[in-house]
Amino acid sequence: MIKIPLNRAIQLLEARLSEVDKPQTDLKALKSRLKIDVEGIFGQGSTQAFTVISLDTLHFDNADKLAKCKTTFRQTIQGWIEYIKDFNIIEKEKIEISEQEYKEKYKALQKKWNDLVPEYNQLLTDYEKTIGNYDDALSELKILQDKLSEKQNLGEMIKILFLGASPIDEVKLRIDEEVRDIEGGLKLAALRDLFELKTEWAITTKTLQQAMLDEHPTIVHFSGHGDVSGIAVEDSLGNAKLIENDAIGSLFELFSENIKCVVLNSCYSESQALEISKHIPYVIGMKKSVNDKAAIAFSVGFYTALGAGKDIEFAFRMGVVAVKLEGITGSEIPVLLG
Repeated sequence: MIKIPLNRAIQLLEARLSEVDKPQTDLKALKSRLKIDVEGIFGQGSTQAFTVISLDTLHFDNADKLAKCKTTFRQTIQGWIEYIKDFNIIEKEKIEISEQEYKEKYKALQKKWNDLVPEYNQLLTDYEKTIGNYDDALSELKILQDKLSEKQNLGEMIKILFLGASPIDEVKLRIDEEVRDIEGGLKLAALRDLFELKTEWAITTKTLQQAMLDEHPTIVHFSGHGDVSGIAVEDSLGNAKLIENDAIGSLFELFSENIKCVVLNSCYSESQALEISKHIPYVIGMKKSVNDKAAIAFSVGFYTALGAGKDIEFAFRMGVVAVKLEGITGSEIPVLLG
């Protein structure tokens, strides 16, 4: 490695080379000066510095030996000059090679960038489109949040289990019409996606238990016959079988963790509602006998309000008003416990 500028090093060595042939030059003194110059050019401990030390300066009075000593000096110094010149050429070639490599790398990077430009432009377009639709998205989100804020906290999905029983030895009830009207009202509701309606027909004691186990309902709706002692389901022959009040209360106690409301759309079901309300937050019963039209009108009004995001107390009042609006007697019969 050359420690000083190359042209300066060559000038210095050429000056020492000219001193060799001067008659008055003391080769021993020249050797000392040459050692200092070489260390400045190539560094201490370099091969060239060791070469200076090994130069023979014993010239005596013998002209042949003196001439041979000067020849050695000239050849050595000239060799260093040629080395520096070659070194200069090599460094220039390295620079040229580096510049060529740089140009090739630059071209490769430029090509990659040009390939990425279309993707970048598309991303930019998509971003601008997103920003352009930002206000619309906020508006839609606000509408959704307003709807959800009105929803009663009954869970992620409100599952209604509709239980129907119309034993053959009792007056036939219009249970199918009640279910159809409830389902139609929920389909038109603002929060219809939050409701799921499951039905179980001609329930027996066994199918009642199985439905409760399978469906995990939030609301249980019973439509059928009843009296002050209990509600009527069907036996294996389709005839009426009474489930007494304490038994129905014990059943709902087992499922009190999930069920938030029970609707007993049957005659004289206030007594069963009292038992169930010991375990369930909201229970709706009937204080006395209720006709089909009033029962259906109440159910439709009640579930229409729930589908609009209203709470159970409001929905109950809506059911009562729905009976009045139909001009049917019996609006005073439903009772809400809880």
